[in-house]
Amino acid sequence: SGKTSVYLKLIDEALATQPQKGAIVMVPEISLTPAAVAIFKGRYGEKVAVFHSRLSMGERLDEFKRVKKGLATIVVGTRSAVFAPLEHISLIVMDEEQEHTYKSESSPRFHARDVARFRAAHHNALLLLASATPSVETMYKAKNGIYSLYTLQHRFGGRPLPEVEIVDMREELKLGNDTSLSVPLRHRMIEARQ
Repeated sequence: SGKTSVYLKLIDEALATQPQKGAIVMVPEISLTPAAVAIFKGRYGEKVAVFHSRLSMGERLDEFKRVKKGLATIVVGTRSAVFAPLEHISLIVMDEEQEHTYKSESSPRFHARDVARFRAAHHNALLLLASATPSVETMYKAKNGIYSLYTLQHRFGGRPLPEVEIVDMREELKLGNDTSLSVPLRHRMIEARQ
């Protein structure tokens, strides 16, 4: 969709206007971290630190020290990245903010979105909650003016947006379809298989 391009431009702008400040980019799953790290390290090199639970204690400590010393000012990782010891933050990005993996079920219980909101307010930083399918809470706040809402009108590389058809499942039920798949969806699935 081009979200990563937006993140990179925001980080570029933040570093250009406030080079002493840092940025945090969170991804919902460890499996997405290597691809994100490759993109950010490709652009920012050694300024990037990685935070996630699959790092050994020694690796975590090394990354923690690099951030603490100011050697790394861009942190990429899962929900634990929100706790990176950046002294000055200009931007926090939460990719796919609706994902349940940002919520810690073990003690201490927290939601990375709440911690990110607190840290952004504390540092007077921009918090970007990004998603093609935002959480109900985030969309409600955006629709009611609590958050600013920005949408990507065009996909990266000029690719067309997918066609979307909304089907009222109550009408499907009235027509005798008591399954979880609408008739148009089943027809499209059959067409795609052929």
